[in-house]
Amino acid sequence: MKIFRYAWPYLDTATRQQVRVEISKMLHWCLIESFRPDGSFKENALDDTPGDAYRYGVWFLQEAGYFQSKDRFWTDQVFPGAQAVYTLVQAKLKATGLKSSALREAYESLQAGKEE
Repeated sequence: MKIFRYAWPYLDTATRQQVRVEISKMLHWCLIESFRPDGSFKENALDDTPGDAYRYGVWFLQEAGYFQSKDRFWTDQVFPGAQAVYTLVQAKLKATGLKSSALREAYESLQAGKEE
Protein backbone atom coordinates (compact mmCIF):
# COMPACT_ATOMS: atom_id res chain seq x y z
CA MET A 1 0.00 0.00 0.00
CA LYS A 2 2.81 2.41 0.82
CA ILE A 3 4.35 1.90 -2.60
CA PHE A 4 1.01 2.58 -4.26
CA ARG A 5 0.54 5.70 -2.12
CA TYR A 6 3.99 7.08 -2.98
CA ALA A 7 3.69 6.24 -6.68
CA TRP A 8 0.12 7.52 -7.09
CA PRO A 9 0.96 11.10 -8.15
CA TYR A 10 3.19 9.77 -10.93
CA LEU A 11 0.77 7.22 -12.40
CA ASP A 12 -1.17 7.81 -15.58
CA THR A 13 -4.94 7.36 -15.68
CA ALA A 14 -4.88 3.79 -17.00
CA THR A 15 -2.32 2.68 -14.41
CA ARG A 16 -4.30 4.34 -11.63
CA GLN A 17 -7.34 2.34 -12.69
CA GLN A 18 -5.32 -0.88 -12.55
CA VAL A 19 -4.03 0.05 -9.09
CA ARG A 20 -7.59 0.79 -7.92
CA VAL A 21 -8.63 -2.70 -9.01
CA GLU A 22 -5.68 -4.30 -7.21
CA ILE A 23 -6.22 -2.33 -4.00
CA SER A 24 -9.91 -3.27 -4.09
CA LYS A 25 -8.94 -6.93 -4.38
CA MET A 26 -6.47 -6.64 -1.49
CA LEU A 27 -9.03 -4.85 0.67
CA HIS A 28 -11.63 -7.49 -0.13
CA TRP A 29 -9.16 -10.25 0.78
CA CYS A 30 -8.26 -8.54 4.05
CA LEU A 31 -11.89 -8.10 5.09
CA ILE A 32 -13.15 -11.50 3.88
CA GLU A 33 -10.18 -13.84 4.31
CA SER A 34 -8.07 -12.30 7.08
CA PHE A 35 -10.46 -10.31 9.28
CA ARG A 36 -12.65 -12.46 11.51
CA PRO A 37 -16.11 -11.59 12.86
CA ASP A 38 -14.75 -11.50 16.42
CA GLY A 39 -12.37 -8.62 15.57
CA SER A 40 -9.22 -10.71 15.20
CA PHE A 41 -7.13 -11.38 12.12
CA LYS A 42 -6.29 -14.83 10.80
CA GLU A 43 -2.68 -15.81 11.29
CA ASN A 44 -0.70 -17.07 8.33
CA ALA A 45 2.80 -18.34 7.63
CA LEU A 46 4.23 -14.81 7.51
CA ASP A 47 3.14 -14.04 11.06
CA ASP A 48 5.60 -14.90 13.81
CA THR A 49 3.04 -14.18 16.52
CA PRO A 50 -0.71 -13.57 16.81
CA GLY A 51 0.17 -9.92 17.35
CA ASP A 52 1.73 -9.76 13.90
CA ALA A 53 -1.59 -10.68 12.30
CA TYR A 54 -3.25 -7.77 14.11
CA ARG A 55 -0.42 -5.36 13.37
CA TYR A 56 -0.33 -6.14 9.65
CA GLY A 57 -4.12 -6.14 9.35
CA VAL A 58 -4.49 -2.79 11.09
CA TRP A 59 -1.61 -1.23 9.16
CA PHE A 60 -3.04 -2.35 5.85
CA LEU A 61 -6.54 -1.05 6.60
CA GLN A 62 -5.14 2.26 7.73
CA GLU A 63 -2.82 2.66 4.77
CA ALA A 64 -5.73 1.87 2.43
CA GLY A 65 -7.75 4.62 4.09
CA TYR A 66 -10.39 2.18 5.27
CA PHE A 67 -10.78 3.87 8.65
CA GLN A 68 -10.13 7.49 7.60
CA SER A 69 -11.58 8.95 4.44
CA LYS A 70 -8.81 11.55 4.25
CA ASP A 71 -6.32 8.72 3.63
CA ARG A 72 -8.17 7.27 0.63
CA PHE A 73 -5.78 8.43 -2.06
CA TRP A 74 -7.01 5.80 -4.50
CA THR A 75 -10.79 6.11 -4.21
CA ASP A 76 -13.62 8.31 -3.03
CA GLN A 77 -15.59 5.21 -2.10
CA VAL A 78 -17.35 5.20 1.27
CA PHE A 79 -16.87 2.17 3.51
CA PRO A 80 -19.99 1.97 5.69
CA GLY A 81 -18.69 -1.05 7.60
CA ALA A 82 -15.43 0.61 8.62
CA GLN A 83 -16.64 1.83 12.01
CA ALA A 84 -17.95 -1.62 12.94
CA VAL A 85 -14.63 -3.23 11.96
CA TYR A 86 -12.75 -0.57 13.91
CA THR A 87 -14.88 -1.19 17.01
CA LEU A 88 -14.50 -4.97 16.80
CA VAL A 89 -10.72 -4.82 16.35
CA GLN A 90 -10.36 -2.29 19.15
CA ALA A 91 -12.40 -4.43 21.56
CA LYS A 92 -10.56 -7.62 20.62
CA LEU A 93 -7.17 -5.98 21.05
CA LYS A 94 -8.18 -4.62 24.47
CA ALA A 95 -9.36 -8.10 25.44
CA THR A 96 -5.90 -9.54 24.70
CA GLY A 97 -4.42 -7.44 27.48
CA LEU A 98 -1.92 -6.02 24.97
CA LYS A 99 0.73 -8.33 26.40
CA SER A 100 3.09 -8.22 23.42
CA SER A 101 4.76 -5.35 21.61
CA ALA A 102 2.99 -6.29 18.36
CA LEU A 103 -0.42 -6.16 20.04
CA ARG A 104 0.41 -2.81 21.63
CA GLU A 105 1.65 -1.45 18.30
CA ALA A 106 -1.54 -2.59 16.57
CA TYR A 107 -3.68 -0.97 19.28
CA GLU A 108 -1.73 2.31 19.27
CA SER A 109 -1.79 2.42 15.50
CA LEU A 110 -5.52 1.78 15.47
CA GLN A 111 -6.10 4.56 18.01
CA ALA A 112 -4.01 6.99 15.99
CA GLY A 113 -5.94 6.17 12.83
CA LYS A 114 -9.46 6.77 14.09
CA GLU A 115 -11.81 8.83 11.88
CA GLU A 116 -12.36 12.27 13.26
